[in-house]
Amino acid sequence: MLVVIAHAIETVLLVTGVVALIRCAFQYASRTENWHQLNVVLFHVQSLSREEMKWWYIAMFSLILGGIIRVLTMVLFT
Repeated sequence: MLVVIAHAIETVLLVTGVVALIRCAFQYASRTENWHQLNVVLFHVQSLSREEMKWWYIAMFSLILGGIIRVLTMVLFT
């Protein structure tokens, strides 16, 4: 039962992280009208606006926490 709960939490966090990162990328592309350099969202974070940074931090926090839960689930329940 605990494995199922951990897997559900992990999935929700990872999906939330990906959706937040996509939202950040779309906000950046809409603001700059530069749809060809979306790698800025991942590698040149200092050029993001305050609102885009908020979504970037949410994405990174969710992805890292989801990854930690994934590793803990593999270590503890395998």
